[in-house]
This record gives sequence, C-alpha cells and structure tokens, in this order.
Amino acid sequence: MNTFIKYLLLLSTPTAAISAAYAAPTFSCCAQADEHEHVRADAYAPISLMNDHTHQAGGWMLSYRVMQMEMDGMRHGTDRVSSNDVFGSDGGYTVTPKDMQMTMQMLGAMYAPNDKLTLMLMANYLDIQMDHRINPSMTGNMLRMANGGKHSFDTETSGIGDTNISALYKFYDHQNRRAHLGLGLSLPTGSIDEKDRIPVMGVGQVNSVLPAAMQHGSGTYDLLPSLTYREQFEQWSYGMQASGVIRLEDENDEDYRLGHKFDLTAWASTNLVEWISIVNGLSYNYTGKMDGDQKHINQGPTMAGINTVTTAYEDNYGGEQIDYLLGVSLLGTSATLKGHSLGIDIRLPLWQDLNGDQLETDWTLTVGWHKAF
Repeated sequence: MNTFIKYLLLLSTPTAAISAAYAAPTFSCCAQADEHEHVRADAYAPISLMNDHTHQAGGWMLSYRVMQMEMDGMRHGTDRVSSNDVFGSDGGYTVTPKDMQMTMQMLGAMYAPNDKLTLMLMANYLDIQMDHRINPSMTGNMLRMANGGKHSFDTETSGIGDTNISALYKFYDHQNRRAHLGLGLSLPTGSIDEKDRIPVMGVGQVNSVLPAAMQHGSGTYDLLPSLTYREQFEQWSYGMQASGVIRLEDENDEDYRLGHKFDLTAWASTNLVEWISIVNGLSYNYTGKMDGDQKHINQGPTMAGINTVTTAYEDNYGGEQIDYLLGVSLLGTSATLKGHSLGIDIRLPLWQDLNGDQLETDWTLTVGWHKAF
C-alpha cells in the first residue's frame, strides 16, 4: 500500500510540493477561527468521492453533483468484443447493447451535531439511455420484423434513484492527520420495474419491464460502510478511502439481487495557488455477480439455445475495474463566494475485467458544487 501511495504522489506532486512535506503541517479544513470556513482548495477529496470529510459542531453543507457516464462497445473479461462476437457466443444472444449513457444528478446535505459526528443525506435522479443491435441471423430477422424492419432500437428511463442516509464518525484527529468511519443505509426508493417499448418476436412492439441495467435502484436495503484517511501538508495532501455496498436482502421484488461492491480510492492533491488544486488518483472497483433471475424480462416465444438481450441474464453482471482519476478543485475566496467550492474530475479506465458480455466504460465525468455554512 505504501508503494501505491508513493506512485500517486509522484503523479500529482511537483518537486516543490514534495519538499513542502517537511514544513509545519496544518489541517486547515474546519479548523480556523471561523470553524465552518474551508480555506484551502484541497480541503475535499475528488468531487466524485462521497463521505470524504466531516464537520465541526453546528456545521452545515449543501452539495449538488452531476455525473455523466459513457459506455460504448462490448467486453468479455478483459477483451473487447464486437457485436458479432456476442451473437456467436455460447449464449446465442438475439440482441446486444451498443452503447449507454447515464446522467445522475445528486443533491446532498450534511450536518454535524457535534465535533465527532456528521450526518448526511443524499438523493439522486437518473436519466439512462441504451442503444441495442439485433442479431442479423434468421432468428434476428424475425425480431427485426417485429421492430418494423430496423436493425437497432433504443430504450430510455428516467426517475428518482435510491436514497442514502449516513453517519460519519471522526475517531482520529492529530495535527495534520484525520480519519473517520462511515456507516450508511441505502433506501430502495428507486424504481426496479421501469418499462419501455421493445420488439418481441411474433408480437411486435411491447411495453416491457427492462433489465436491471436500465433500472433506477437496487430494490433492496443496502449497507454502506466506509473508512477514510487524510493527511495534509503545507501545499499538498493525500487521502485514501475504502467503501462498500452490502446487500441486506436475498432478492428484490423482481427476483434478483445485485452484487455486493467494494471500492478503494487513493488520491493526492497539490495547491497551485490559494484557490486552485489539482488532484490525481487511482481507484479500484469490484462488483459481485447478480444473484437470481430477472422475472418479466424474457418475454415472447423462446427457442432452444436462443437468448434475448445480454442484460437479461445474471452471468453478464459484475466484474473488476481500475480507473485513473484526474480533477481540479476551485475554492471561493472573495466575500461573495466564501464557503463555495467547485470540483471537476474525470475517471478513465486503465483495466476492466467484466463477467460475461457487458458494455465497457469509456469515461465518467463528475462536476459538483459545495457550500459550507
């Protein structure tokens, strides 16, 4: 782990900042005469990371984030594959995704009843679009007839996602080092029975329940543990966070359960000037396989050895991914903008190992705003 951190620091920290590591450290976030004033641009983790900091007693914060994820092309394990590869695989799929765009808007609020404990509430709204290609085989031709002769179709959904409530407990605070535990609960407020029109052989266009990839929530109550550590020096800082999603139920109302998740992120930030910091990082993500069938998905006539769309089957969910993270944080310093901060970061996959046949991630961009009171 020490080698991992050193690598991140080399990526993001110029020589001058490295030498500053030996200067007198100070944790300026929430430790000034005005206890709610965040006076350094690196006071927060990358904007795409949640539950990254705590507040002093009486402190409030509002936040708004927009995350855009782009997925294009299929992958089997670590290999990129074409649509024809997917059609010719052991699954014998009739439909494969081509690309997917997801936009998530997140609204959050934080409040600290005392110096040790910070409470957090996060709600979100999703817009999802997925384009599909139909197998050019004889079986696919029957599906194209149901699709008005077209070789492709798209599905779209939008709506409220799951709601998260969390408590962050600061258990270590010494000079320039801080650490806190997080424990949250994801409430299944997001729909898992969203529908859109899809072609079905022998029937035509049908308003059907869509696969889990197009739904807005997990459909289960989920536990959200996390552990965050940060160390801050005169001109730069670094941090690490481990977090997870533990599904607390065996299945949801659609007879499946999404896989458990584990994330590990390490980052390093350098202050260029008082109001700008640059952040580099690496992130590892593991998602377990789906457990159970998605009822109401495979509709219409069935044939031996013929499957519908890849997203309808549990074997095509879960996997591992390592991302490179690059971002910038802007801090308001004028009287009008004091307490405001703006963060932008982009995650670019370095390595993906996906279960079955799945869309690969091209990039994820997050833009967010904070206001501390």
